[in-house]
Amino acid sequence: MKTCYYFGLFIGLWMQSLVVFSQEIIVKGTYQGKNVYIHNPLTNDQKNYCIQAVYLNGNLIVRNPRTSSFEVNLAAFSIGNSVEIKIVHSEGCKPKIINPWVLKGQGNFKFISFTADEKNLNWSVEGETANSVYYVERMVNNNWTNVTTIQAQNPQITNTYTYPITHNVGLNKYRIKHQERSGQITYSDILDYSFTQGMVKFYPRNVSNKIYFTADVSYEISNNKKEVVKKGKGKEVDVSNLPRGVYFISFDNRTEQFLKK
Repeated sequence: MKTCYYFGLFIGLWMQSLVVFSQEIIVKGTYQGKNVYIHNPLTNDQKNYCIQAVYLNGNLIVRNPRTSSFEVNLAAFSIGNSVEIKIVHSEGCKPKIINPWVLKGQGNFKFISFTADEKNLNWSVEGETANSVYYVERMVNNNWTNVTTIQAQNPQITNTYTYPITHNVGLNKYRIKHQERSGQITYSDILDYSFTQGMVKFYPRNVSNKIYFTADVSYEISNNKKEVVKKGKGKEVDVSNLPRGVYFISFDNRTEQFLKK
């Protein structure tokens, strides 16, 4: 019985020593398709390696690795899966993840604002990382098209950017794509900006005889059945022969509605 007692006491003291003389490094992020590499230095006495254990999402995957560096295989994860690596190591030495950028930090980067005026696009961000890139995109024929690429500034708590832009007349749609060195992509909200300077207008909207445009345009007029009843080009169009009702007039890359009295 005494032997069992002393053995239990020894185990208890040994476990306490592990708690006292062990430290932890915890890294959280999302999987981006690449494995993590860890540097494992020697302890202060140069007799043992620093790392005692490595846990991946709570599961023990490595115990007392006897090598100066090793790979944590993340191939079982899907892109975007959450990853937590916990490194338990001896006191007085510090392991290091060699390529921390391959794990996208959770909640680090975000767009704070995205606005436009007559001449510029403006956006502010938080949590920017070194060597990341911005792609300014605009909607063209229902497809996102890259306008320019901008290298990120030196990372600070917040950064602000301004890019000069020439808007198309009418509704413009923009977004900013941010890509980090790891490949992680974050999009801003889509920004709608209506540019009316130089926009062709028509009048009146309740018409008996003629519709007038503020400039020469090509136009089409259709009824509620989407049948084209009149088309042409010019600064005015005679609609006196159209039956009463609601019509749609398409011009200058947009469609508007009018009432024929």
